[in-house]
Amino acid sequence: MRGAWALLLLGFSAPSLASPSGCGVCHGEQRVEHAESIHAEADLGCVGCHGGDPTQFESKDAAHSVDRGFRDHLSRADIPEVCGTCHADVQRMRPFALRTDVLAVYRTSHHGEAVLEKGRLDAAICTDCHGTHDVLRTQDARSPAYRVNVPATCGACHGNGDLMAAHDLDTAPPTEFAESVHGRGLAEAVPGVPSCADCHDAHAASPPGADEVADVCGNCHVETRERFRESPHAAASQAGAMEQCITCHGNHAVNHADFDRFDTPSGDGDGDGDGTGARCLDCHDGDRGEDVARQFGAGFRQAQELLQAATRAIDAMAAEGFYADDERAALARAERELVRAVPLSHAVDVARIEGSLRRVRSLVDEALLGRAKRLREARDRRIFGSLAGGLLLGIAWFMALWRRKERGQ
Repeated sequence: MRGAWALLLLGFSAPSLASPSGCGVCHGEQRVEHAESIHAEADLGCVGCHGGDPTQFESKDAAHSVDRGFRDHLSRADIPEVCGTCHADVQRMRPFALRTDVLAVYRTSHHGEAVLEKGRLDAAICTDCHGTHDVLRTQDARSPAYRVNVPATCGACHGNGDLMAAHDLDTAPPTEFAESVHGRGLAEAVPGVPSCADCHDAHAASPPGADEVADVCGNCHVETRERFRESPHAAASQAGAMEQCITCHGNHAVNHADFDRFDTPSGDGDGDGDGTGARCLDCHDGDRGEDVARQFGAGFRQAQELLQAATRAIDAMAAEGFYADDERAALARAERELVRAVPLSHAVDVARIEGSLRRVRSLVDEALLGRAKRLREARDRRIFGSLAGGLLLGIAWFMALWRRKERGQ
């Protein structure tokens, strides 16, 4: 009760926070939340969603008049349409450069179909992801729709065992994503790392089908998608023998694909690797594919090991005070070449891969030759310095003897 009186007093004592419409005189908590929201910033007050006539201070019934469009507690089924009143209106959204298809795509989503067609009100609606009176910009780190917060927002439902069981859905995706290379990168704010909404769309919220997942992944992994289309696997995918991307990498549990994936089988015999997709030898056993996979694995690992060893050698040289910028530049080019070679592996083109790895080895050799030259020059300078020093000492000793002889005469 004391809290209620405090909110009421706040409504009278802080006019700068009070809603221009006067609703905040009674609804102090909601007024405070709304004051920090993007809607308040855009001058959208209470009546935009709830209607009524807040100028009628003397009469609650008049302020809440249904004739004036008053809507009290909005039902979950009504909220998408209420939000869509503005967010699907091109003219209203134009000043803010916001998309206006959000209601249309929501209607086609699993969430929208569940709520609007099946009456399943436990499915997600706008306020579950954006908040109610405290809606913030999606670029605001406090917003549940901020990209780093999206997995937790989606996981609040998709990690709920009872709720997912009611919809016959698995609760594994939130945990798998959090442990994946994407989830870890997102948590560390690595630029360009996807959240749930980037793959499933924020409002359409539909899982990519097997025939389109490559296009979803390809939005980021552009070159990889192009190289895959050149490979024998593309025909196998079209024939339904495998799923693009998912067969080898999985979906939510995607992890960094190290070079062991080429020639080290999962060992479980079920073709799904370690939960993040199959490895080459899970499918290729005793065929040409196995030979290529083993060649790729050995070639990539050798190039990586040479690069790592050369990097240690150049770092050690630099620690001794040697100039190493040219050698480090060569190693940086080698590393970029190795990174570029990885998407090439999706084309399964042995000649192109070998050519790329050969360039890596050549650049590593260039760096090591530069190191050897600098060390040799330093050694030669030390030898020359020692010889020159000895010669000078000899001359000095000879001159000293000569002067003594001269004095003796």
